[in-house]
Amino acid sequence: MPCNNLPPDSDIPGLDTALGDNFANQPQPITVGELSATRRIKLTWSVSRYYYNGTDGIRVRIETSDAVDMPNKIFAYLLLPAQPGATERTAEFNHVCSPSDLEEYPEDAPIPNQRPEWFRLNYIDVVLRSRAEVYAFIRDAAADVHQLKYSLDATDRIYPAGELWLGPAPAASSSSSSSSSSSS
Repeated sequence: MPCNNLPPDSDIPGLDTALGDNFANQPQPITVGELSATRRIKLTWSVSRYYYNGTDGIRVRIETSDAVDMPNKIFAYLLLPAQPGATERTAEFNHVCSPSDLEEYPEDAPIPNQRPEWFRLNYIDVVLRSRAEVYAFIRDAAADVHQLKYSLDATDRIYPAGELWLGPAPAASSSSSSSSSSSS
């Protein structure tokens, strides 16, 4: 549960210098040895037939399955009005989730009475205008899923980035460790 009574950063002495920008520095590339050996996901796509001068659109469906160490439901959808001013709502694919989207967005349906109404599914189903758009869409979706896997692999690595004492720091003394060992 978030704390709503947090003081501004300027009211916590030394926080601005303790935070620094260690966490925001340009990341070092992940080496092959650091990539998750088990995390994976399978993408399968299907397309409708396209007939030149006979078909006005191509349906594309991309599905995920067999995920390991990550969810299958990685595609973010948003409930939107079917038409402007209408009460009927329809789910629209928006993007491949980020690691934080995976934490925040529920699977299958949005949280009731929460706005905006985001949720996650394991497929994308869209109609595009041309074979070039289909090719680009599949390529971009696969690249975004690859980036998600890479980001999840990167968040597995945690580095010390700083510390801050609020109140006086404890005095460093060797007498406390020696007195506890002599009292046993």
